[in-house]
Amino acid sequence: MLDQADVGLVLVDADSGRIVRLNPAWPRWTGRSASSLLSSVFWSEAGWKQPQVVQTLLSLANLPLPMPAMSVTASGPQGEDVPVTLSARLVDAGPRRLVLCTLLRENLTAGRHAVYHSADEIALMQVVQTLITVLEVHDPDSIGHQRRVADLAAALARRLQWPAAEIQAVELAALIHDIGMVSVPARVLGKREFLTAEEVRQIQRHVKVGVEMVQHIDFPGPVTSLIAQHHERINGSGYPAGLRGSQVLRGAQLIGMADMLDAMTRDRPYQPAQTMEQALGTLLMASGVLFDADLVKACVELFEVDGYRFPVV
Repeated sequence: MLDQADVGLVLVDADSGRIVRLNPAWPRWTGRSASSLLSSVFWSEAGWKQPQVVQTLLSLANLPLPMPAMSVTASGPQGEDVPVTLSARLVDAGPRRLVLCTLLRENLTAGRHAVYHSADEIALMQVVQTLITVLEVHDPDSIGHQRRVADLAAALARRLQWPAAEIQAVELAALIHDIGMVSVPARVLGKREFLTAEEVRQIQRHVKVGVEMVQHIDFPGPVTSLIAQHHERINGSGYPAGLRGSQVLRGAQLIGMADMLDAMTRDRPYQPAQTMEQALGTLLMASGVLFDADLVKACVELFEVDGYRFPVV
């Protein structure tokens, strides 16, 4: 039945990415022999139009969280697109960590993507959307937070008239700046009492974990560095590296300010929401201390002069 099924089943070593076993469906769709695929790396560029998407999904399958299925594109016998839906889950195989990948072939005429997106842009946004979904499943209280932070950070970068490439990097980094929070137990994220010292360390480790989760992705611009620095502050009080002054990327400061404002203006398990006026007052007190004064000034003017408001997401 498995041999005849029009569903691809591929068992992959979670550490190396090499194929351990597979049924004939995926080889049949791609015109490759099963023997040539065995022991090859599942997400190799030869088999996929968006190998980074496939690699990201398999890396996320190691987490104890429900993973969303993703639309990806395999390469057919003549290099043509073969759209499939890919899901992956960790399976119990004793001391060896294996991931079971299930592939369902999609309707070729479905027209899943707008024609004005390049294949690279589609692949990248699939990765980003999957990361956001994984985080929001793990921490429902974070729903919308990544998008609000990204919207404000990008709007502020545009107000500052930064080049388009820098704006894109800031927006992408902001969309997934907290992805490392999936490593923090849900009981800690939702705790209403004061956190213990160890729980604070668990939360602070989310930056390092987040960087490790996305470092294999070929982002345009310094996206990984922006994620790594979004909790750094120019007076050296931030983490994880305690960077100072110009060591802190300006894009990371935009994300840090947006993150802080969104956190202050929505109800959290440990604090009620402030008004935007109160939050901007707090941000002004951080001018020249936590963030560059010119960036704080531009952010306040974005709200008070331009009338910016967080989007409803």
